[in-house]
Amino acid sequence: IINTYAIWQPKPGTTWNYVLKGYIYLRAERVEVLDVDLHKRSEEDIKNYHDADKKVICYFSGGTLEDRPDKDEFYKVEGLVNTSYNKLFGNYWLDIRKEGLKPILKERMKLAVEKKCDGIEVDNIDGYENEDLQKTWSNPLTKQDAINFAKWLSATAHELDFSIGLKNSLFMIDEVGDDFEFAINENCVSKKENNCYLYKNFLSKGKAVFAITYLTSLRKSLQGNNGIENLCNILNDLNLSMIIK
Repeated sequence: IINTYAIWQPKPGTTWNYVLKGYIYLRAERVEVLDVDLHKRSEEDIKNYHDADKKVICYFSGGTLEDRPDKDEFYKVEGLVNTSYNKLFGNYWLDIRKEGLKPILKERMKLAVEKKCDGIEVDNIDGYENEDLQKTWSNPLTKQDAINFAKWLSATAHELDFSIGLKNSLFMIDEVGDDFEFAINENCVSKKENNCYLYKNFLSKGKAVFAITYLTSLRKSLQGNNGIENLCNILNDLNLSMIIK
């Protein structure tokens, strides 16, 4: 299955919305890009978004087990499903080094092609940064493991002739940034060091960074009621496509 469209390259400042679930009221949706769940949106839904002149990014997790139609396939690969992912009930970290993971994720990418997604967002490829994982696994993931996995994801998406975004994972932006057409970040302004600035080089290459800041994190990290003003000051010269949820 090959996508007949050219690989989509969104530019910095491209507007977007993150709508993994719930109804999308297209008449009121003014953004250029919609990020939606691969399995929760039908091919007809995505056609409707395209007809409304939207580009579509399709989401799935590649580093954790989720409750999706292909869930049973993951348990067939020995040692793939590992410790619980505490942030999301019922999800489990995957050992991304297992070769048996690749054909499962490639099938998901083929589904994204069938549904005519313009690009994909593969979540939770940053298990290397997770403290619980590092403490509880006898053979924890390394930075190089994450880099290898990210490069494989990118190469496979490009083999199928469509775009892929780097989700979070700023620890390897310098090593893999050239392999991705765009980036998606959650709460870079909420980190202790406010590390959105690490995207400067990525942005300078004409690649969009779709960023989201969650309101609860904004209030905690950016001094309550002054959070929006402080957020704008932090972003300043960075042309991030920032939304607040």
